[in-house]
Amino acid sequence: MVEPRPTGPGFRPYEWAQTAAEVAARHGLSPAHVIRFDANLPPLPAPLPVAPRRALARRGDYPEGSYAELREAAAAYAGCGPGDVAVDAGADGLLYLVARVFLGPGRRAVVPAPTYPVYAIASRGEGASVDEHAGTGLAGLREAARGAHVLWLCNPGNPDGRLVAAQEIAALADDLPGTLVCVDEAYFEYCDESVAPLARSRDNLIAVRTLSKAFGLAGLRVGYAVASAATARELTARRSPAPIADVAALLAAAALRDPAAARAEAAATREERSRLHDAFAGAGFDAQPTHTNFVYVRTAEAPQIAADLESRGLVVRGYPDALRITVRQPAENDLILAALGMAAEPSCRRSATVLAPGLRVSLTLDGSGRSSVRTADHDLDEELERRAQASGWDLEVVAEEAVRAAAVEEALAEAASAS
Repeated sequence: MVEPRPTGPGFRPYEWAQTAAEVAARHGLSPAHVIRFDANLPPLPAPLPVAPRRALARRGDYPEGSYAELREAAAAYAGCGPGDVAVDAGADGLLYLVARVFLGPGRRAVVPAPTYPVYAIASRGEGASVDEHAGTGLAGLREAARGAHVLWLCNPGNPDGRLVAAQEIAALADDLPGTLVCVDEAYFEYCDESVAPLARSRDNLIAVRTLSKAFGLAGLRVGYAVASAATARELTARRSPAPIADVAALLAAAALRDPAAARAEAAATREERSRLHDAFAGAGFDAQPTHTNFVYVRTAEAPQIAADLESRGLVVRGYPDALRITVRQPAENDLILAALGMAAEPSCRRSATVLAPGLRVSLTLDGSGRSSVRTADHDLDEELERRAQASGWDLEVVAEEAVRAAAVEEALAEAASAS
């Protein structure tokens, strides 16, 4: 066997969260009754901005390798030129690309701790060493990163949702001219604070964004980076020839050209985030202000609380001293609060979740028309999704194969009357 080249010290591959089916099997639940509050994704996907037939029309061709249409749409959305944009398969693809371009054996990266694990994984995968710096201030990171080749930042942060002013990050990059400062802006739409305008004039500053969060297109794996023209060219020159599927690039470009749905989702999430945060703070928890699509609650009982919630099918991200809870539809968020014996101010949106044998219906009547319907009846799925879009509902239906259409309709009627 040919030995693979060495990784950086401490390399560990990415570990995926357990599936809903695995969680359900462990606790004797129906998979339909497992709700994920741990993925930091919108509760529902975005409506397709292009008809499926058009999106799939070029499925027999290779993608257009320059991704000119996608880069132009991303540039218009980000307020820069297409030459300042590089694209890849999701933000993760760009993070790995940055590591490929700027790191390698004998080089060093710095990451805050705790943070998104891919920064360290991508760095060590290229053979670089990684210094994980505990603490929250930029001053400490500035000193830790002196002499490093890459400093990874997430802004707003993950897992704590903390926001650093873009000008402060740009000043940090100016003070570290030999260090590439890569800023993961996955949650940009939930705070509207970005280093992208400042990165265009700095060869050592990159803003990485994704269409997985507010845009609701995680399954397409599309990301883009805003950088100086020289840095964007270097990233593009070293990426894989065609990392984004043609259908994904087409749908992403269409979504970026018309971001109204993403902005509406982000606004609704911010509103619901405040309600959820205030409920935890009012119950005496140390709930930190966040600028993302999740709330962050510090508590020494986090591991036990997370385990108890999971046993009910409510999956949150538990840390040794904190909980991270993704904001979902109001009635689903209320399930978390009820399980913890907490109350909250009623949501201004009419929402209900109904659990029936092998079935869950989560409905918000005054939503934005987003839906996800997964039953064994394809025609029913299409009908309910059309109904949701026409009525402006936010609707999720998850049903096991044995559940009949009549049971789904009954649960939907119950949810509508309870909303």
